[in-house]
Amino acid sequence: MDAAPGTSSGTQKKGRKSRKAEEIAMIHDMYRGVKLTPSKIPDVVEAFSGSSDDEFEADEPENDVLYEVSTTDDDISSESEDESEEEAPAPPRGKRTCPVPKRARLGDEWNCNNTPPIVYDFTATPGLTIPLPATPLQFLQLFFTRAVVEYLAYETNLHATHIIHLMADSARNTWKPVSVKEMARYLALCMLMGIVKMPTIRMYWQTNQMWHCRFFNVFMSSARFQHISKFFHMYNKKGVPVNNSDRLIKVRPLMDYFSEKFSSVYIPKKELSLDEGTMAWRGRLSFKVYNPNKPDKYGVKFYMLAEGTSGYIYKFDVYCGIGKTTVETVMGLVAPLVNKGYHLYMDNYYNSVSLTEQLREVGVYTCGTLRLQRGAPKDLQQVVKGKMATDTTLYMRKDNTFVIVWKDKRPVSVITNIHNADTTQAQRRKRVRKRDGRTGLEIVKMNKPKAIVDYNKFMKGVDHFDQMVKYYEFARKTHKWTKKITFYFLQMAMHNAYALYNHYSTDTKKLTLLEFHAVGIKALLAWNSEEWPTTTKIPHVPDIDASKTIFLQCIQEIEEL
Repeated sequence: MDAAPGTSSGTQKKGRKSRKAEEIAMIHDMYRGVKLTPSKIPDVVEAFSGSSDDEFEADEPENDVLYEVSTTDDDISSESEDESEEEAPAPPRGKRTCPVPKRARLGDEWNCNNTPPIVYDFTATPGLTIPLPATPLQFLQLFFTRAVVEYLAYETNLHATHIIHLMADSARNTWKPVSVKEMARYLALCMLMGIVKMPTIRMYWQTNQMWHCRFFNVFMSSARFQHISKFFHMYNKKGVPVNNSDRLIKVRPLMDYFSEKFSSVYIPKKELSLDEGTMAWRGRLSFKVYNPNKPDKYGVKFYMLAEGTSGYIYKFDVYCGIGKTTVETVMGLVAPLVNKGYHLYMDNYYNSVSLTEQLREVGVYTCGTLRLQRGAPKDLQQVVKGKMATDTTLYMRKDNTFVIVWKDKRPVSVITNIHNADTTQAQRRKRVRKRDGRTGLEIVKMNKPKAIVDYNKFMKGVDHFDQMVKYYEFARKTHKWTKKITFYFLQMAMHNAYALYNHYSTDTKKLTLLEFHAVGIKALLAWNSEEWPTTTKIPHVPDIDASKTIFLQCIQEIEEL
């Protein structure tokens, strides 16, 4: 019987082989340059095993191309396979692209879906957790309490008794225990030195010089001030264990006290900022850091969680070189605020894709700049290395996490699970050269992503604290890092008190920061115990030997029973 008209079986087999070879070549091009890790092997096997199916179309591009998404006012389209049924509102005009092919790669979790991420409502109740203070002094006494003054007076006297017997008889006879009132005056004069600044402390008591300040001699003599400074202490040195591993043990009681006060008195608003601050210190210290991007390049680094608008320091931690990773530090600072819908803004020192996903699991949403090597898709990293047109936005999405790159003067990369890749119109000043050779400024309109706009708005909390502290800084140079860091804690207390006063005070004319400092200085110099309410005392650390004695006595009493 004659064969049916058409192609022969041999021709069909050749066609299948050529189509098979094309599909294998396409898979080879798809995985060219991809590191073959154990997680990628199943995808490669699946691709080769399914190469006989009609999985790849003949018109599919073999190489990666930029897939441009239209962002005109009339139409917004997304070529992702998981396209949302609801149409998003049209953003301002601008070029927004996604650096992946129209068809996503096998095993690739990143896509170009621009649907806004799922963000749950904010459920916390921000505000004071105590009755509203009536006067500026009562705002200050929320943190700068009577317990702090009494604790410093006790530890100073205890330290003096530990070392006074080692001194000469003449020096031993000149020391007198410091009272609570004297300690209050000492702290007030130290705060006043942040306003009336002189090169040396001795100059404040020089009566025969043109810079003489009579106010200091009225409340305390120079010799008494120097004695208190010499023995000023905040921890029992005989209470330090021999095998101690806590580098901050000498300031731990005050540090825990202020940290607990800051987080219990006030609940912050939805937007928070996390950043590091630096207390200047150039002396010898095992956990001193160097940061060339800070005004104080050498110092002790603080991790601070602040309210994004007011700069109120809600929680803080001191970097001591050992013990915690960056992720553990961030999770520890936000621990009291989990599962309440807070928005946390951080810079690229902290941000990564994994940290963003971990924080979302505990109900904290994040936004901030990102180093693309920390989990961003490879396609996005490759595109950023090349040339990008100005005012161009690239983005990719993984679940609820967006990685956005926006080109202004240079590429800016952002990670967020609060915003999508929509843009808003903004303005900036640009320096241009005119025809006559002169340069001038002109206003340039741009389409900036909303994530970057909110980041610039709410990331200023810690920077605001750094600015306010520098105005009347009373932490002077000293050989004792414990003394300087204690004064830094007191400055944080003053700043938080003033932030709450600015927000809640009903005064017709509110006090300036200088006048607020003056209120605290006058109250400490006068020190009327009736004006300073009694609060929970800071616990004192007993001597190691004394604690052992008490333990042995308890065991003996139990055996007798």
